[in-house]
Amino acid sequence: QVYARMSEVLGITDDNHVLETFMTKIVTNLKYRGRCEPVISRTLQFLNDLSVGYPFYLLKKLVKIEAVKFMLQNHTSKHFPFLGVSDNYSLSDLRCRTVFYTCLTRLLMVDLGEDEDEFENFMLPLTVAFESVTQVFNSSFEQEEAKRMLIGLARDLRGIAFALNTKTSYTMLFDWIYPAYISVLQRAIELWYREPACTTPVLKMMAEFMQNRSQRLNFDVSSPNGILLFREASKMICTYGNQILSLGTLSKDQVYPLKLKGISICYSALKSALCGNYVSFGVFKLYGDNHFDNVLQAFVKMLLSVSHSDLLQYRKLSQSYYPLLECLTQDHMSFITSLEPHVLIYILTSISEGLTAVDTIISSSCCASLDYIVSYLFKHLAKEGKKTLRCREISQDGQRLLHFMQQNPEVLQQV
Repeated sequence: QVYARMSEVLGITDDNHVLETFMTKIVTNLKYRGRCEPVISRTLQFLNDLSVGYPFYLLKKLVKIEAVKFMLQNHTSKHFPFLGVSDNYSLSDLRCRTVFYTCLTRLLMVDLGEDEDEFENFMLPLTVAFESVTQVFNSSFEQEEAKRMLIGLARDLRGIAFALNTKTSYTMLFDWIYPAYISVLQRAIELWYREPACTTPVLKMMAEFMQNRSQRLNFDVSSPNGILLFREASKMICTYGNQILSLGTLSKDQVYPLKLKGISICYSALKSALCGNYVSFGVFKLYGDNHFDNVLQAFVKMLLSVSHSDLLQYRKLSQSYYPLLECLTQDHMSFITSLEPHVLIYILTSISEGLTAVDTIISSSCCASLDYIVSYLFKHLAKEGKKTLRCREISQDGQRLLHFMQQNPEVLQQV
């Protein structure tokens, strides 16, 4: 019935013609209705459905359509005004760019394979934009213009990174952004840490980069990229954490947008890095690299600046903190046992309070964290009777935790 009606009204007779009609309308909307947010939003949602919902053989047909080729080769503000960063557009209007670039990158991936030249050509508008921002930063620059460009670029890159789910394609993106362009994003966090409209897109972009979805971050054994990526994430989290704590006491209506939202994104990025299985963290201590220690200390500083009530009140914050804590207690108990007593009390109290949460993400992470801590303590107690030198050396971390529990027995008793 649908095809019959389309044939009657539009003269459409086959599926290729249907796809061509869809894509032509999408491009027309994006080109000429750029100032109408509802139209752009729904058009991009339709494009997203087309790029992710069709079988592969239909996607092969889709990328051969002239309208799709046009988008892949001309994704600039000249052709699509909603990609512009002028003052005529509010910063919230830039949000649609993430969906746009996710869709474009999915379509690019259909025939990309290992063609680095094609990927470089696709990234050319972003390359030009980053070079412009770099030049602006190196001069006495106009902050507002550079800020808007950075926000747009961060949203674009997040969309691109989200769509790259293979090792080969992700490596192309990493080689493109590191080291020159990622340092520009680090500079943005330093300069505009007071402005969530800028820091949130950059931090979300980094959090997406740290996601080892579909094992895309499993670099070759001779590649240092996993460690280099973690170091950049560590720098950004530490920079943001130290700067945001300098704001001091914030009012109730400001504390989430100016501080807690950014902290929750940092925790999500750190959790992805710790659980991604693409970094051997023992390497940092072995070679005297302090990036791992620094980011863990930044985690503690940010945590202590948050009250227990805020930790549970703001859902996104608690959903990033508790899974991160689960990851730390699972694989990094030596760090947990090295914490000062007041920090340990804070963490164990947060676990105790989180056990009663309605959200299963929070309560299950609390159960797992508690299990790891108590299991670690039990293993230490089991070794107490052994007098060999090796066992005594191994149990030093456990000894610290046992001493803490003996000094503060009420913590576990409450649980």
